[in-house]
Amino acid sequence: MSFFLTRPNKALAALVLLGGFAVHAHATEDAADTDEQLYSYLFPEGPGASAGAPAVAAAPVVDSQPRPLSAFGSENRRKGWTAAQIDAMKGAFKPRPAPIQAAPEVAGAEAAGPGFQGPVTGELKDSPYADLVNKYAAKRALDPQLVHRVILAESNYNPEAVSPKGAKGLMQLMDSVSERFNIDPYDPESNINVGTQYLAELMAKYKSVDLALAAYNAGPGAVDKYMGVPPYPETQNYVSSIKAGMASASAAQVEARKL
Repeated sequence: MSFFLTRPNKALAALVLLGGFAVHAHATEDAADTDEQLYSYLFPEGPGASAGAPAVAAAPVVDSQPRPLSAFGSENRRKGWTAAQIDAMKGAFKPRPAPIQAAPEVAGAEAAGPGFQGPVTGELKDSPYADLVNKYAAKRALDPQLVHRVILAESNYNPEAVSPKGAKGLMQLMDSVSERFNIDPYDPESNINVGTQYLAELMAKYKSVDLALAAYNAGPGAVDKYMGVPPYPETQNYVSSIKAGMASASAAQVEARKL
């Protein structure tokens, strides 16, 4: 009795096992076809890309916007994503750097402090970057003598100067100021453009050459804290030396006009 029951059970198990193999083979074949079609779509120029594509893919297809070729070249047959393909995909979606922005104008700067007195004359007329100083001093309604004296005190006209605190360029801009306007502080024109803009903002805020210079040197926070020129020897010498230089230049101009 058991002999006749055992044989049908084994046969039935064999049929089930064969059926499972058939289903697995069919699923594997479908997955391979799907991978092949996906590859053919993503890399239409790849070798053998059309081998696994449906027959209709060979017929002409009308498309309002032709599909571009992939960026990976015909030699890169996909066997899974390669490191080069991953890097290329990452690079394609990197954010572009922000464009350099012009320094915005400051309302009220025209009425703040000593206004533009015309191109520099006298001892500073042949100074480096005199044309740029005249251009941006006029744009910000600043005395070009003042701008020249700030550059002399800050960097002595060295566009590559870097202070121990990290200020850079001709007018010794801190990184926070350079980043605010998205400029290269070592570029002379960008530095003077933004440096004069920043100086004009301080002039408009404090309505005083002394306080604007003190804030340029020590920071607006120090001026606000002490409600005047901070009691720092460096800042006090900075303000007095620039004002003395401007007074000397003005006296020389007056004497030159008398001759």
